[in-house]
Amino acid sequence: MRLRSTKAILVNVASFITGSIVTLLICSSPESDQKSKEITDLHKIKENVKNESLPVQSAKAEDSLPPPRPTLPPYPPPFKERAMFLSPSGSDNDAFLVIIVVSTSKNFEARKAIRASWGKSTSGSNSNQDSFRLFFVVGCDEVSDERVEKESQTYRDILRGNFLDTYVQNELHTVKILLGLKWATTMSNSQYILKVNSDSFVNVQETIKWLHSLSDSTGDVLQYKKDLYIGYCHSGVAVVRNPQSPYFIPENQWSDELLPTYGSGIGVVLSRDVAERMVQLARETKMIHIDDVFIGVLAQNLNIQCQDESSRFDIAYTTMLTECPDMNFCVLGSVPAKDMFYLNQNVDHLRDICNEDKEKEGLLDDFFNV
Repeated sequence: MRLRSTKAILVNVASFITGSIVTLLICSSPESDQKSKEITDLHKIKENVKNESLPVQSAKAEDSLPPPRPTLPPYPPPFKERAMFLSPSGSDNDAFLVIIVVSTSKNFEARKAIRASWGKSTSGSNSNQDSFRLFFVVGCDEVSDERVEKESQTYRDILRGNFLDTYVQNELHTVKILLGLKWATTMSNSQYILKVNSDSFVNVQETIKWLHSLSDSTGDVLQYKKDLYIGYCHSGVAVVRNPQSPYFIPENQWSDELLPTYGSGIGVVLSRDVAERMVQLARETKMIHIDDVFIGVLAQNLNIQCQDESSRFDIAYTTMLTECPDMNFCVLGSVPAKDMFYLNQNVDHLRDICNEDKEKEGLLDDFFNV
């Protein structure tokens, strides 16, 4: 009896030792070590989150206001990787009117819409007096650079500067318009320059017709108008000092409380002589990052008045083009890219109707004058 009891104890002990050895082998396997490490790391993460949650909440409470908007410098940073300058090419250097469209490198849809609508030549005349030249001013963007280069090869209407196209308000950046004016006054023989934004719609035929009406044709030689700075003029505008505003101008850029009279960026016409003098004066003038205002500063320093033509330069795309007098506009602002083509069709259709009415009126006048 005692022998059987002793054997049972020995069997139990052996079983316990064998089970312990097997368990130890299983727990010491690589998979088990990895799982144990993951569990330990998870516990550490939970502890870190628990310890850091209180400071994060207090920081959010302290930073309830949005961070201040950084002040934009007058010049964007240069693109230092490689030379990225692109210039328009073609044989339209004697065009009567040059149109500068300030754009961004990534805004492909706007450029496509303009080329397919009002930017497409509809003059039907070989005369330089009725012709215009259009080009887009952009900066560099590493994401879009290669595509812009292909676009430039196809359309030959891209002017790209060797600076980064990365600012929040870079569409309004002063350097772009100065680059455009420099190119227009040195690489073309145009008499007038029209600067617009990428969401502006230009009634090209009416603009050229209107500019011709400003010229002096009394003598043998056509005299083009000089000292022209025309657009939707803003006067008595207070300087925005709120850093949160997109129109914020620091005192080191403009110290007066009121801005000079300036033309809205949706469309500004400059005579060639004014554009040339502005390019020269800009080298000696304190830069302002909003190009509309800076052009106004240059005009003020040149003693050139902004001539208000608000009826021709509509800052908002709200005009209903239903009557012939509606065709007297030059530029409409804030036009989405998707509306460019249909607006152009509306303008062309209304122009045809108005021209037919004029022809009928002319026939009636001839009939009664016989």
